[in-house]
Amino acid sequence: MNSQIVKRLLGGASIAAVMLFAVPAAQADDQFSPAQKTEIDAMIEEYLIKNPDVLLRAIQNVQSWQAAEQSRQQSEAIIPVWDALVADASVPSIGPADAPVTVIEFFDYHCGYCKRALDGVMEIVENSDGKVRTIFVELPILREESATAARAALAAAKQGKYIEVHQAFMTNRGLLDEDRINDLAAAAGVDVDQMRADMQSPEINGMLAQYSAMAQTVGISGTPAFIINGTMVSGADMERVDALVQAGLEKAS
Repeated sequence: MNSQIVKRLLGGASIAAVMLFAVPAAQADDQFSPAQKTEIDAMIEEYLIKNPDVLLRAIQNVQSWQAAEQSRQQSEAIIPVWDALVADASVPSIGPADAPVTVIEFFDYHCGYCKRALDGVMEIVENSDGKVRTIFVELPILREESATAARAALAAAKQGKYIEVHQAFMTNRGLLDEDRINDLAAAAGVDVDQMRADMQSPEINGMLAQYSAMAQTVGISGTPAFIINGTMVSGADMERVDALVQAGLEKAS
């Protein structure tokens, strides 16, 4: 291989040219002699050392591609989870089932950010004139008491008291231990003995397992996490949530 040719190729190379040139040079054992391959490798190394911005741009391009690919994969993963939650009447929700905009929230009752988002979450439905449905997905990941509280809320749903218990648990300050859960549920009008019996039912066990699997499928590792008409929002970014809700309402009008 003529070294001047290599130099000319590298001297004006873009990132793509360097990468495309380097890979065949390293792999084409039947095209170049050992001496030629050594020369090519040295030229490429020298060029990258003298032009580190080329390597930096290549890394940035790879990172951009990875981010776009992760977003694409997440969008594809959301579709079946979204469809299942929207269609499942057993998942607690408020708002009409046929609302043009649906907000799905994954949360934990001991999550401070979830508590801060509560007012905004409730206001979205209250101010939507029946055009928004919010689905509440229990994702108790922070501590054992979170799982107990989630079971209690789902058991309260059997008595038609989910929203009352949900708001009581979310506005509670401190640990939701067994006694506190019982007190808040009773104040919300729940038959506590029946709630405790229902908390251990296979149905509720299955619901929590399903919700956990769904969260893993779409890449949720923290709370709160929202899906608004198929678009994910991680964290208590209520400004972003509100913007997506508004966009959905405008699209539906």
